Amino acid sequence: MRPARIWILVADGQKARFLASEKRNEDPAPALPDMIVPNPPTREQGTERPGRVHESVGARRSAYEPPTDAHRQAKRDFARMVADTLLEKTRESAFDKLIVVAPPEMLGDLRGALAPETKARLIGERAKDYTELTPREIKEQLAGDFNI
Repeated sequence: MRPARIWILVADGQKARFLASEKRNEDPAPALPDMIVPNPPTREQGTERPGRVHESVGARRSAYEPPTDAHRQAKRDFARMVADTLLEKTRESAFDKLIVVAPPEMLGDLRGALAPETKARLIGERAKDYTELTPREIKEQLAGDFNI
């Protein structure tokens, strides 16, 4: 019987790392190239000033606020891209089990974007930002809870 292929997804709003852990005494290795999408703050996206709109009654005009924050929407879109990549790899049987590590906001976005097939392989989550840690440090943080 072969050992379970465990993937660890470590993500934040603009970077995702896919690590594979097959042996207990080895550090996780990159399973896929890192996904990095630049996402500048909202103030650097779009126009300098919001557009102007006419009031429905009278001649007054006021500033128009867009219905969504561009920076936040880019994070949601990135979560969908990551979930699509995981779905593709799930269908290829690239991994048996999945652990997701992300800050709370990104973790929530990922939960909503993951396909049922991928969720079936999910064995745990951690609401932390480990994107800047080394693979060894990530494994040390997760070893006690997930037996990897």
